[in-house]
Amino acid sequence: MNALGALLCAKQVFPTMIERGKGSIVFIGATASRRGGIHTAAFAPAKAAQRSLAESMARKLWPKGIHVALVIIDGVVDIPSSRERMPDRPVDAFVSPAALAETVHGLTVQDRRGWSFEVEVRPFLEPW
Repeated sequence: MNALGALLCAKQVFPTMIERGKGSIVFIGATASRRGGIHTAAFAPAKAAQRSLAESMARKLWPKGIHVALVIIDGVVDIPSSRERMPDRPVDAFVSPAALAETVHGLTVQDRRGWSFEVEVRPFLEPW
């Protein structure tokens, strides 16, 4: 799902973007893409494959005017199921969905003379 699903979705949109000479494809990744963990035997390799796909697509599509970027989430996103699993965690220890959306939007409006490929998003209380 992390790599194949993203590839299949991208294949649906990038021909039109190439035709227009512009567009953005933003992948949502995870810190697990950089290193496996004791509890991430299935998740980490899937996110690593997604990261490699994003980088390959960026190298191919940037020259065609399509901004491909990867947002690495380092933390837990503040959604109801996360709050249920971690009821004692302070609000500032979660990634705000609005802040994440703001970061993604920022990537889509960057000047092409200063495109970012990889951006990390984490709450300020994340122990990294």
